[in-house]
Amino acid sequence: MMSLALALLAAVAAHDENTSGPDADMIRLLDRIAWIDIGPGRKLKTLTPQQIAELRTCKEPTMILQKNGGAWTQSFYAGVEMRTVYSSATLKTEAAGTTILFYSAGHSAPTETLRLTPRGDVLVEQTRGFRPRTFLKCNPPKAETKTP
Repeated sequence: MMSLALALLAAVAAHDENTSGPDADMIRLLDRIAWIDIGPGRKLKTLTPQQIAELRTCKEPTMILQKNGGAWTQSFYAGVEMRTVYSSATLKTEAAGTTILFYSAGHSAPTETLRLTPRGDVLVEQTRGFRPRTFLKCNPPKAETKTP
């Protein structure tokens, strides 16, 4: 698990902030951001401030999305890394938050829907056939640097 966390930290550290164009908002909101699942059956409003603070320390990140050329790769960490590649995505921003629709190659209907709160710190993932999952944006611990 530690090697997965280190790989995640390396991806976050390599994040390029100088992106412009139509994907810039999506990249700013999602690319290489660490997320942690609050847990099955749990609701954010029932968590205590201490539980939320503990989750945000990101001891074991659950998910990261990464823009790779024209596609998006979603990586889950549940003991083993699992990846899904989406061929495209669209974004819609409203007062209630931002909705991102991910599409798989050859499909006209969205494969997955992400809803971000206006602050961008809570994400609800909706995938057909599954219950919605709630994630918190988290702050992985800084990678230790060794001095010679």
